[in-house]
Amino acid sequence: MKNRQISRYISRRGWQALLFFSLLLAIVSCKKDYIKGGSTSNADRFAGATTYEALQQMPQFDTLVQLIDAAGIQDAVNKAGTVFAPSNRSIRDYLEMRTLFLQNNVDQSKFFLLDSLNYYLKNNIQGTKDSLLMYLIADHLTPQDVTLDGTIYPTGLNNDKVLVSFEETKDGNMGYTDLISSVPRILYYAQLWDGQGDPEENKILVKTAFIKTKTGSINALDPGHILFFYGR
Repeated sequence: MKNRQISRYISRRGWQALLFFSLLLAIVSCKKDYIKGGSTSNADRFAGATTYEALQQMPQFDTLVQLIDAAGIQDAVNKAGTVFAPSNRSIRDYLEMRTLFLQNNVDQSKFFLLDSLNYYLKNNIQGTKDSLLMYLIADHLTPQDVTLDGTIYPTGLNNDKVLVSFEETKDGNMGYTDLISSVPRILYYAQLWDGQGDPEENKILVKTAFIKTKTGSINALDPGHILFFYGR
């Protein structure tokens, strides 16, 4: 929609609401932009990099890159059409929850640290390396591919499925306002495990969507997500 058309719907105060909406939501339009960290970025920034190389260039995935290296799945990441990427905070919260479990059930002096997780990944203890593949989808998803109700896709983890949906929202906290003419849409990733899981219970917001790379795309999961859906 051109600026002259928008001005018919929005007052001066409405422009402030629209600006907030634009900064909050990571939704790709027909323009070659995506939203990252509260500012507009060129969607082609990583077009010349593989997905693994792109993750290396984004500080919020520093720890994820370490996990990928420990598991030795760099090639799998680049072969995946779409990667749903957990943030540093997602991994930190996972380590804290694993530590709390150890201290409450095994030994109060025990800690489950990043070195512990890397060891588990390298040796695939308790299927940890395999579990990391739940964030990989073979299909290269674009905004045009994802429906309101969602589509079920198999992940790289054996017998695992996820529901990916591009849902409309009228939540004011998510950027909706009646001062704009269209309802915003938000990408969600829901773990179904073997197809029997509850998508509403295991639904995660995607904070930055459809980041293009040379080999696929990246969707940055909400930092509130805990790695491997631990505790759910």
